[in-house]
Amino acid sequence: MRLIYRQDDEANMRYLSGLVLGQNGFFPGHVGIEDGVIAEIGRGKKGSAQARGLIVPTFVNGHTHIADYIVPVDPTMTLEELVAPPKGLKHRVLEQALPEDLMRGMLSMKRFMARRGVSQFLDFREGGYDGSDYLRRLDGEGADSFIMGRPKLLEFCRSGTRRLLKVADGIAVSSISDWEYPELQKLAKEVHEQGKPFAIHASERVRENIDKVLDLKPSYIVHMTEATDDDMRKVSQAGIPVVSCPRSNMFFGKTPPLARMLENGLTVALGTDNAMICLPDMLAEMEVTARVLRSQGRDGVKDALDMAMNGRKLLNRQEPFSIEPGARCELMVLRQRGGDPITDLVLRSAADAPELVCIGKNCWR
Repeated sequence: MRLIYRQDDEANMRYLSGLVLGQNGFFPGHVGIEDGVIAEIGRGKKGSAQARGLIVPTFVNGHTHIADYIVPVDPTMTLEELVAPPKGLKHRVLEQALPEDLMRGMLSMKRFMARRGVSQFLDFREGGYDGSDYLRRLDGEGADSFIMGRPKLLEFCRSGTRRLLKVADGIAVSSISDWEYPELQKLAKEVHEQGKPFAIHASERVRENIDKVLDLKPSYIVHMTEATDDDMRKVSQAGIPVVSCPRSNMFFGKTPPLARMLENGLTVALGTDNAMICLPDMLAEMEVTARVLRSQGRDGVKDALDMAMNGRKLLNRQEPFSIEPGARCELMVLRQRGGDPITDLVLRSAADAPELVCIGKNCWR
């Protein structure tokens, strides 16, 4: 990653020019940036452009396990053998890894995400207090982390949970299949009482009881690849977003039912999941999502873009496609290829790095 400038080093307004993604699609215009903030947005060109192309909000990656980057993958392993706690390969490797190796791998992924247009990511961070603390120490480098810490043991400990929440932003667990349900109920209750988000994987390997999942009042659910239409409708009625990770799911032979998710009214965001099998590349995730949706009978391109931008909803942030004066700068500029701009963005952007990524006062080219 090469830092090309810090905007507090110069007083001049920086302009980006080209096609700007707004609430109603792209329009020809410009964005002015000053001191890490969007200072101006308008139609037509203005000033000498720092970069030209498709001007798009950065992504929020809805689900990662970035420490997994250091895990050597055995492609013959099943999903359970590779990632199920506590004896899955990744858990054994992470447990034995030196803190400096874990942090080095996570830092590499944070920097990678910033270069690829991700401003923030929600990480299911294993390892209890220490695991979350290692990631917290990397604040200020690359993409910003929202740490969903995970208790070290598959049992509830009130003091341990409260200690974990001093360094983590919330708590996330593997699934109801891995826990004794009463222990999980106590954990979720404590997290809610502390006013923090609680999240969970559900129906990834096998279908799980969605009523039990919903009784835990999760802020969002990850996967739902084995969910029934009735399960999806219940989650939709509860107003709970779902994060899908198509590339990771497909590695294990499970194509996520994205079209059915949308047909059943779910709000779907995208994540990249395990970094040992999928780099946290949201441009690639968005493209694969569009192709999966097309294979399932939908047009796919606009749906995939919506999903890629829905990560902000997991954080109760602004609606997607919002580029507003006064907001922190979280923008990227992608190559304009001369076709329909949404198609270019979704299907033809993953092969190249963005022309420019600006996150606050930091910009990378």
